[in-house]
Amino acid sequence: MAERKSPAGRGGDSKKKSPKLPITPTKAAIGSQTTGDDNTESSGKTSSKGASSRQSSRQSSRQSSRSSRGSRGSRTASPQSSPKLRDDQDHSERLAPRARRVSLKVLPSEGLEGLGEEEIFLMILDLLERNDEFNSLHSDEESTYSESDEEAEMGESESDEDYSDEGVPDHRPLSDWELEAAWNELRNRKVPPLDVCKQIISSAIRLHEKEQNVVFVPKPEAGERIIVVGDLHGHFSDLMHIFTEHGEPQAGPGGVKYIFNGDFVDRGAWGPEVLLAIYCLKIRCPDAVFLNRGNHEDQAQNLKPDNGFVHGHCTRAFGAEAQRIYSLCKTSFKQLPLCHVIGNEVAVIHGGLPLDCGIKLSLIKAIDRRHHVPLHQCCIWGYPCFQKVVACRDLVTDEGEQVWKGTKGKLTERVGKSQIAAVRFEGHDDEVYVRISGAPELEKDLEIVYSSKQERKKHLLNRLFVALLWSDPVASKESVGPNKRGAGSYFDARTTQEFLRLNKLSLLLRSHEKRSKGFLEEHQSSRMGLMAATVFSASNYPTGAGEPCGNKAAVVVLRQEDGKTLASTMVSSTPWREAYDDIAYTLQTVSPEMKAKFQQAEATQQVGPRARAMAKLRELIYCARPKLMTFWQRLDDAGQGVLPVAEWPRAMRACVVSDDEFPWDWLMPIILGFDASEEVQTFHYVAFLIQYENALSRKLADQLHSSAVMLMADNVSSKEEAEAAWNLIDRNRDGKLSYQELRPLLRSSALAINNAALEEDRVYSVLVKMDKDKTGFVDKSEFVRAVIRSLAFQKGPEVFSDQGGSGSPISVDVSPLGLQRGSKLEKRKAKTHDLRMELAQWTETDITNCWAATQGAIRALATTCGCASSVFQVLDGDGDGAIDRQEFQKGLMQLLRGSPLLKAFEQWEPLLWKLVDEDGSGFVSPAELNMAFSVRQFMSI
Repeated sequence: MAERKSPAGRGGDSKKKSPKLPITPTKAAIGSQTTGDDNTESSGKTSSKGASSRQSSRQSSRQSSRSSRGSRGSRTASPQSSPKLRDDQDHSERLAPRARRVSLKVLPSEGLEGLGEEEIFLMILDLLERNDEFNSLHSDEESTYSESDEEAEMGESESDEDYSDEGVPDHRPLSDWELEAAWNELRNRKVPPLDVCKQIISSAIRLHEKEQNVVFVPKPEAGERIIVVGDLHGHFSDLMHIFTEHGEPQAGPGGVKYIFNGDFVDRGAWGPEVLLAIYCLKIRCPDAVFLNRGNHEDQAQNLKPDNGFVHGHCTRAFGAEAQRIYSLCKTSFKQLPLCHVIGNEVAVIHGGLPLDCGIKLSLIKAIDRRHHVPLHQCCIWGYPCFQKVVACRDLVTDEGEQVWKGTKGKLTERVGKSQIAAVRFEGHDDEVYVRISGAPELEKDLEIVYSSKQERKKHLLNRLFVALLWSDPVASKESVGPNKRGAGSYFDARTTQEFLRLNKLSLLLRSHEKRSKGFLEEHQSSRMGLMAATVFSASNYPTGAGEPCGNKAAVVVLRQEDGKTLASTMVSSTPWREAYDDIAYTLQTVSPEMKAKFQQAEATQQVGPRARAMAKLRELIYCARPKLMTFWQRLDDAGQGVLPVAEWPRAMRACVVSDDEFPWDWLMPIILGFDASEEVQTFHYVAFLIQYENALSRKLADQLHSSAVMLMADNVSSKEEAEAAWNLIDRNRDGKLSYQELRPLLRSSALAINNAALEEDRVYSVLVKMDKDKTGFVDKSEFVRAVIRSLAFQKGPEVFSDQGGSGSPISVDVSPLGLQRGSKLEKRKAKTHDLRMELAQWTETDITNCWAATQGAIRALATTCGCASSVFQVLDGDGDGAIDRQEFQKGLMQLLRGSPLLKAFEQWEPLLWKLVDEDGSGFVSPAELNMAFSVRQFMSI
């Protein structure tokens, strides 16, 4: 897989064939991992004394690694650490790079100098365990997130990890056909070409930079509707539901206009597609699509691990260009307006209002919106840190010291979610804790001091900016005050009524909070009627919580009716709930109880750290194959499956383990199979990826591939028709199909599984099955060959079996399969033939579900510290050395926890059991289970 300048065979196995790279005459070799690193477990067996020593060494390494994590949220060492731990800390200083996590950055491996191989692999195991802990943040059971608990990011407005604003690329207006093509791709959840994505975002920037903070939208004409859409949070299915129900945007009589009220991204995995789709529609119909900024259109929220937009969703969608395109997104967020007013009657804002009196639209217009949301200027319940104050009454410190009225002081910090702040007064060492009301005119214990009217107005505008994106309505006067999210306020009907009266409006529409039916009337008055309402348009939020009984979504519809105000025509749409399908790019996780069992099993494994680490890496790379293929194909302009070797660690950090401390550069020669002293120029990424296979998935592959190919070549029954079908499929006429081009062609497949991660696995497997020359792309001859093969397969296993085809008598020494009797090849072909005969008795749905269950189990195992070698010990509940059917079913259901596959468990599980229990004994041995659920490296060339 790696191209060297050294002679062929150097540092490699002379028995292994080298791949022939199509674009270079130099030789390259694929190193098979046949040494102790990922041989069978017997290669790593040691005595119990050795295991104990390794365990102690790993604990020491883990302590040193954790002590260096600092601000990354990991456990840190106590200042009074032991001498041993201090030595480990000194040792770890050589291992730990900067605490900042910078996307796609390639780090050198010099920091590992002086460490032995076993020490490095122990560190790798510790980093993999930390990666498991990081991924567990996305587990719906372990995550502590709830909509009401969302907090603002405190501190500086620029996060520790700063993505500098990307300069807007040279503007090239997209043509009508380019916009239409991009929209058609986005409707199918396919990301357009990256240069098109950049032009879409830059066009959106240019459109919005011309708009004011407050945009006035005309009252709808007769027959026209205005749809107000609440939070979408990357829920693509909900966005498509809205367009299906209400139509695509179109201005004019009978048309429909849309106001998207912020929070397009974060949480849901399809945030890039949702954002690009809305921007694309804004460009197509600028007078029919309007966007407000939400609190999640901000870098501080996007960088949070739980939100995932930067490191998860953008990396998945944009690969190597993720950082550049996110920087463009961030720039576009700063251009979004803060408020829309419809027909001079209805104000639409994302969050709510501040508690300051006299808020007019003119004040909103005065905000400088083109920067980060100024959370750091409002971090202490609406005030900046070290805000000057004066005591309005006598106060007492915790130590009983008197603080007299008129004493000057400064706010130093907020205290939990209690609306309490700490104040340090002049002449006093101890802090005083006072309750904060959220606006200078409302404070009772303190007077907020400003040096000038300009400073007072600046702070007012900061509070207003934050409140428009973060505030929430409350029903009672007693609840009014600073918002416990840490930003914005809780405002009541009196605040709403004053705002409407001052600006001669009749209704405030906002979003920002999940509502069980997608819509809720918040504030009413006997004179004005409905004054404020919330609309939320992401169902089953967050991350599919409670599906199928999670929250419903809704939109608000406004239309023109004679003799009625616009607000009085407002109706909420029929609430809906879309099946949550945004688990596409988050790893399936197992229960905490099962994770604990894996940890116990790993502790007793008599396997060396190298073998354990390499086995885990095989699982992670196997699960990331679709993402890696997408990442590398976007860089492969030549379309030959070969790239500079520097792109290997970059992709590993982007798609497999995105921890800068992880030594991908050091692992590269080991995994790619070349000597570290050799000067390697390129590697064959397709040959690298197709090595990683699972035996059970391979058994089921033919059935899946033939069905998928025939979906692309519908109603094709001959070679000529297949060639004609290619001309329709190859839309850009470049003579090849990439992974990205195959995705929409296979989207409407018969894979009846509501898990897009498994769908990506299937698209990948179809691509590599068709790609006979291993370039990463499918050309016309490969496509036609695959169609002819699938036609033969669908006629039945007897027809598909190769019996020579010559019509000549078969020798008694030749089997019915046309091979020498008793030969290894004949036995393997016979076994394959028997498998096809067996699968012919099952439905395509059962086979598909069986394959998906295998993939799902492997993905679940990849989120634990345990490898496939620990599965047997965990599933063997009674410890008798064999897994019976009941133990197998129980363990499988735990591995597939939360998967829709379990709904049809009784239909497909018998087939999976039959395939795993190869000898038909009624029990599964360690070898059989390991073969079924382990990831191995197969020589591809």
